[in-house]
Amino acid sequence: MFRPNRLKARIRAGERSFGTWLQSATPTFAELAATAGFDFFIVDQEHGPGDLGDAIDQMRAASGGEATMVVRVPSSEPVYLKRLVDAGVEGLLVPMVETAEEARAIVAACRFPPRGSRGNAWDITRSSSYGFQADYYDRADDNLLIIVQIETARAVENAREIAGVDGVDVVFIGPTDLSGSIGLPGQTGAPEVTALIEQAMKAAVDAGKPLASVPRIGRSWQQVFDDGFLMVATGSEIYYYRQATTALMGEWRAYRGDQGLSAEGPKGSYSG
Repeated sequence: MFRPNRLKARIRAGERSFGTWLQSATPTFAELAATAGFDFFIVDQEHGPGDLGDAIDQMRAASGGEATMVVRVPSSEPVYLKRLVDAGVEGLLVPMVETAEEARAIVAACRFPPRGSRGNAWDITRSSSYGFQADYYDRADDNLLIIVQIETARAVENAREIAGVDGVDVVFIGPTDLSGSIGLPGQTGAPEVTALIEQAMKAAVDAGKPLASVPRIGRSWQQVFDDGFLMVATGSEIYYYRQATTALMGEWRAYRGDQGLSAEGPKGSYSG
């Protein structure tokens, strides 16, 4: 359902925005993220299991909160972009953008003619509150937040041209895939990776576009903000649940050892 894009307004005002990731496709976590105090959360459909129906359920669940929901799509394929925009998504994060031509095609898929090629059924789609938002057609292009990911060495080479595309709102630097693209997978703190990140940062700044990223080896989320990034997304609910359960199981193992218990518990005990 239509509402002014809070995250885009924050970015235009130069305000730092703090967010998290959702790997699962459940509305419950979307509702939690939307009300926890984050400025935004990113539903990951590139590496997560979600589809269009899941995204709509998550948007509905999150509608009572202040956070902006962004969907990282599986690819830049235009048909799915158009369907998400019709469904009312407020922000799109498009991975693996390597050329300005790709960036222009992404923007075109999300804009109505004459600025783009988005199909015109605005008065019956969720994005316009099913037609009750009478001025939706005039406001839609400007309300949508489009974020492109720079995450390969080739993309860094073309970063200035990508960032300069009209309609690209934010440049998101992905350090993990960037490290893999130069044969250093996962080594996000390596000097070679840092040099590429700094090159991409300069390109975006030169184009007048704000930056987004994630923490990486040697740089906490606080330091990433201090480096000049306007949007930073921390770990996902899967990551935080894994951290919590690992700590809890450590406590359980320590307790079990202290009590002289086996993994199955004391014999004759009720385990329920």
